[in-house]
Amino acid sequence: MGTRREHNIQLMHIHDVDFDCWRERYFWLPFFRKRKPKFNVRPGAMVPEVVKQRIKSIGIGKLVEIIRVGYDGEIDDIPIIVEIIDISESSFTGKIVNVEREVIESATEKLVYAKKGGGILEFNYDDGDIKEIIESQDEKLLAEERNVNALREILSALEIGDRIMVAYYDTKQHGTLNAEGILLEKDINGNTFSLQVEKVNKIELEKKFKKTFDIKKDLVIDIEIV
Repeated sequence: MGTRREHNIQLMHIHDVDFDCWRERYFWLPFFRKRKPKFNVRPGAMVPEVVKQRIKSIGIGKLVEIIRVGYDGEIDDIPIIVEIIDISESSFTGKIVNVEREVIESATEKLVYAKKGGGILEFNYDDGDIKEIIESQDEKLLAEERNVNALREILSALEIGDRIMVAYYDTKQHGTLNAEGILLEKDINGNTFSLQVEKVNKIELEKKFKKTFDIKKDLVIDIEIV
């Protein structure tokens, strides 16, 4: 039979062994376990790295159409159109393009026009919900397809004071608009003309404004009498 001192030493040794086992079980292993990044890619969506490379290849300031996959796996019917305003290693930020809203609010004292929404959206690469990113080609296609000579002929037949509607592509706001108003002036060569804009996309403006168009330089698509 051992002494009390030997018995205490044995108990201390047992406690030390138990503590080491408990520490190894609950603390030691997790610190050295390499964790994999967590993200869930929805069926049919692009993987995060592909989304990042695609956005970086397009660049800031460009207009893109984004098609996303919903929680239920359904693909969006209508793409989100945004202007890329920031790109980081984990996400990118886009300004929703709503040229109609921009122009109408700029000519309205009470900013109550909210058709079709607007604002800023942040897209995280790891969300795994982006199916397709398409760089917009609207401006390029319109420039190639419009008939400048036909537009000049229409303008030459108009008289000052005629109420007309001008369809044009706003390069600053990245969208097509229909401006309606009174023809104020035009040059003899049929290249430039001025319009007192009273309506935009059939929405009456509180503040009318004068806008000058250059058929050669501006993306005027159509001119017609209303």
